[in-house]
Amino acid sequence: MKRWLLPENGRFYKANLHLHTTVSDGRYTPEEVKQKYRERGYSILAFTDHEVFVPHNDLSDGDFLALNAHEIAIDEFAGGGRYQRTYHLNFYAKSRDTALSPVFSESRVDCKSSLALITDEMRRYDARAEYSVESVNDLIRLGNENGFFVCYNHPVWSLQNYPDYIGLEGLWGIEVFNQSCVVEEYPDTTVPLDDLLKAGKDVFPICSDDSHWDPDYFGGWTMIRAASLDYGDVIAALLAGDFYSSTGPEIRELSIEDGILTVRCGDAAKVRIVTDWRSYRAAGAKVPEREGEDFVARFSVGKLGDKYRAATEPDYKNSYFRVEVRGHDGTTAYSRAFRVADIPELLA
Repeated sequence: MKRWLLPENGRFYKANLHLHTTVSDGRYTPEEVKQKYRERGYSILAFTDHEVFVPHNDLSDGDFLALNAHEIAIDEFAGGGRYQRTYHLNFYAKSRDTALSPVFSESRVDCKSSLALITDEMRRYDARAEYSVESVNDLIRLGNENGFFVCYNHPVWSLQNYPDYIGLEGLWGIEVFNQSCVVEEYPDTTVPLDDLLKAGKDVFPICSDDSHWDPDYFGGWTMIRAASLDYGDVIAALLAGDFYSSTGPEIRELSIEDGILTVRCGDAAKVRIVTDWRSYRAAGAKVPEREGEDFVARFSVGKLGDKYRAATEPDYKNSYFRVEVRGHDGTTAYSRAFRVADIPELLA
């Protein structure tokens, strides 16, 4: 029986899940940002201005959805500006009716435009945090318990290393591409993603713009496979991992049948399977062949099940695979990771 790793049904909606407006340090108003992205075919934007949580439900209509969110920063030391290590985290509201964020703290707000928007209701919360894994985990837990999910942003630009992130708990996603950081010559990598996956933490790869001004726009996006553009349907798809992220290529189908993984995509130079198993890398890369309007690569993935069944070390029980599609211009699309243990067909 065919197992769909990306849902068979639904529609793909193009989204940018990280951006800034004049609510904080962005150049353009929320309305202007919406117009810019709509002109480029986007249907979903998450408004993640710094620190203040300002819903934008008024921008949603039949063809566009605004997701309510904000980005917080926990710096290694106060007042250090851009030269110290920092955690940047996006908190996304699961419900459009959420009006306040429990992880808000006025002490972190430094944009003048944001200061003017702070209300007495916001001041009910003062979720301060120190620069430590334990303190950041407390914030993530607080958000998760109060209707938010969390993305860990641009670890390379944040000057963070393995000890800074491997102990993080409760993350939903991690950025593997951030256009703003590319502009600033701090491109992200998939190393932190794979480190967390190897540690048994199910995090999803995210490509975003982190757009502040024009050079930051339209570099990375997320294609969400949802039943509709309804806020609840889109959030459900995001939480389930029913999406892929990209800087260029399309992924049109991911499925497994009779031990064969099928990847249907747009025109691409290479499709590869990434696993926690080093020796699989070379065998897990193919140039896709054209089939009608699609380009298709097929892989026998039974060996992944063999490895899992033969595993004796606990770390191997976290075995996973994910798919990358490389464009001719070096751009990449990233699927979520799939645990071998969750796919019975590989263990039969």
